[in-house]
Amino acid sequence: MTGRKPTKFTAFLWHRRIGLVAIVLVIILAITGIMLNHTEELKLDENYVESSLLLGWYGLEPEGEAISYDVGEHVITVLDHQVFFNTYPVAKTGQRYRGAVKAEQLIVLAFDTELMLLTHDGELVERMPTGHSFSDIQRIGIKYKRPVIETSDPLYYMADEHILDWDVIINEDISWAHKTTLNDKKMAVLLESFRGRGLTLERVLLDLHSGRLFGEYGIYVMDAAAVALLWLSCSGLWVWWSRKLKQKKKRHYQKHHRTSGSGI
Repeated sequence: MTGRKPTKFTAFLWHRRIGLVAIVLVIILAITGIMLNHTEELKLDENYVESSLLLGWYGLEPEGEAISYDVGEHVITVLDHQVFFNTYPVAKTGQRYRGAVKAEQLIVLAFDTELMLLTHDGELVERMPTGHSFSDIQRIGIKYKRPVIETSDPLYYMADEHILDWDVIINEDISWAHKTTLNDKKMAVLLESFRGRGLTLERVLLDLHSGRLFGEYGIYVMDAAAVALLWLSCSGLWVWWSRKLKQKKKRHYQKHHRTSGSGI
């Protein structure tokens, strides 16, 4: 049997348990807080994260491979549903990219059931759903400076000079679009454009400090850590006061006992 009362023992036990659980979060709060207080000295707003894991967590790491087609002096790329004219984003698409060609007046991009028209400077002019005009597009080419598409029938259609009407033709003398591979330098520039200005270390530390890095409920986790810190402070004070009071009573008892003993 111990001399501890159940209430005091319970407070001490929970103080220890909560302390063990909260220590990791408290350390994170402390370290990130100190670093954020010295953002300028540490240049946190100038250092960019390169971790694929973190970039993917923030939605800044593209999914899938880049698909590119040369159109004259330019290249049209689709990366993670984003359409790029060289490295400039022009539109989004949820369809498979079938190719791109440079016609006499416009650049024509082909997708499963849609054509996208760009100026030769990369400005989006129009998006043209194929609807029931013909079946899914398989590839796109050029003939007489006019776009030609092959459908899944398979049939071949060539547009007029205004890309409004399409006529069935035979598969002769068609220059089909072919994929191209971006070199490392161009791919790096494209990724930079995809990610925007990028992810700074300051942003990550702010989100880690607030808990937003852990998702929707992350802030509540950090709130719990703050509450735990308050609990540790209060319970620690309670444990300290209880022990001090107990020692005081013990000294008083010993003093009284010695006084009583000396009077016998």
